[in-house]
Amino acid sequence: MIIHSILKLHPKQITPCLIMSHTVTCPTRYQQSAPDGGSSKCSSETYLKRAEKPGKVRMGFIPEEWFLFFHPKTGVTGPYMFGIVVANYLFSKEIYVMEHEYYTALSIIPMLYLANTKLGPGLAKMLDKDIDDLANSLEKRREDEKSVFENVIKESKTAQWRAEGQKLLMVAKKENVAMQLEAIYRERCMQLFLAVKGRMDYQVKLYRASARIQQKWMVQWIIQNVMKSITPEFEQAYLSKAIGDIATIANRAPK
Repeated sequence: MIIHSILKLHPKQITPCLIMSHTVTCPTRYQQSAPDGGSSKCSSETYLKRAEKPGKVRMGFIPEEWFLFFHPKTGVTGPYMFGIVVANYLFSKEIYVMEHEYYTALSIIPMLYLANTKLGPGLAKMLDKDIDDLANSLEKRREDEKSVFENVIKESKTAQWRAEGQKLLMVAKKENVAMQLEAIYRERCMQLFLAVKGRMDYQVKLYRASARIQQKWMVQWIIQNVMKSITPEFEQAYLSKAIGDIATIANRAPK
């Protein structure tokens, strides 16, 4: 019945379907649609995605997908019966000869199975820990390099900002120089103004002093000439007239 169920499939579909079945990690879950719109269940046009962890196996080496392939056609016991039939065929036809290596394998396989079941999880945890440590160290190195590059970028931006500040500083220095030049220009203008004003004040004082001296000498000359022109007779007559004027003023005063 098992062989009959397998022979119902097309020869081109036997090999892909035996290898690829529908499980979580099975590549057929990511198959593309067939060009003719038909079923792409066993289509060879697939893209594979590498799983993070290996798929499930039975008996230590038989993939779970092989058993799932037989379940809908032969039931749960189908895969085991198929394996027994195939083994019986190989042994009966002496295709697989049971020589001394066969019996050696019978002792090695249980040892490998026990080592896999007993030591495998601990070894897997240790190796996973080593891999995690290596991944963490690489990630830490990447983060450190990233932080270094971020610091370099930050310092570069700070340098650019400082360079812009240098431009503003140069503009401020130019303005300060212009203000200093303006202050010196105004100071020199004030010095020129004071110098010209001092000279003009000197000329005014010189003119006033000269005019005062001339007026003094002119008054003295006039007084001297007037005094020279007054005779005793004129002085007596002027004195008598003055006394008469005083008497007249005295008579007019109210009694």
